[in-house]
Amino acid sequence: MASSPQLPSKPARRNQEDRSEATRRKLIDASLSCLETEGYAGTTISKIVAKAKVSRGAHVHHFPSKAALIEAAARELVKRVYEQLGNGFATLGDKEDRLRAIAFLSWKMLSHSKEFTVFMELLQASRHDEELAEVMRRLSSAARQVVKGASEFYFETINPEDDATSLILLLHWQLSGMAMESHLLGSEQRYEPYVEQLCELLSARIKSKPGVSGPPPRPPKWVF
Repeated sequence: MASSPQLPSKPARRNQEDRSEATRRKLIDASLSCLETEGYAGTTISKIVAKAKVSRGAHVHHFPSKAALIEAAARELVKRVYEQLGNGFATLGDKEDRLRAIAFLSWKMLSHSKEFTVFMELLQASRHDEELAEVMRRLSSAARQVVKGASEFYFETINPEDDATSLILLLHWQLSGMAMESHLLGSEQRYEPYVEQLCELLSARIKSKPGVSGPPPRPPKWVF
């Protein structure tokens, strides 16, 4: 009786690559988790390795230093925020009040998401850590390019001399500052009237492009 042909087995190298990528992901996720619960100063390699449940040698293989690991985690963080915003924008449709819809969507993310909490922790820590500051400069520069693309995709200015990107960045910085202290009042809803006022002020300078819907396009080159 003829034996059944055997299916080719998955190359060992592919299995090794999968395991390597899985370990890398564990380390990045553990870093973000530690940053959220322990803060930057309290996030150590030992805590990251313990949370990721990998060997210390695995950490050294993928990331030779804490700085390298934090940079990879920060890049992943910004990517997640961009993807969350993109998914949220996709649900807005062709709304006439797109500015208000995006402002409140952004406010909800900034005031509730753990990603923003971690990002602000890194931003604050970078004031006293030049190596981390350099990482955050690169990420902030890349993020501004993404904001530029989204702003030009969704909005147009009423006065040709204005710049849509600058106005949306202004909105982002205002919302970020509010989100940083929202825990002091105990309720993010207390800030909603101020979000409304920001929208009213900006609506005199910027308006939605007609017929535009869906998520913003990715940059020509994925900047993160």
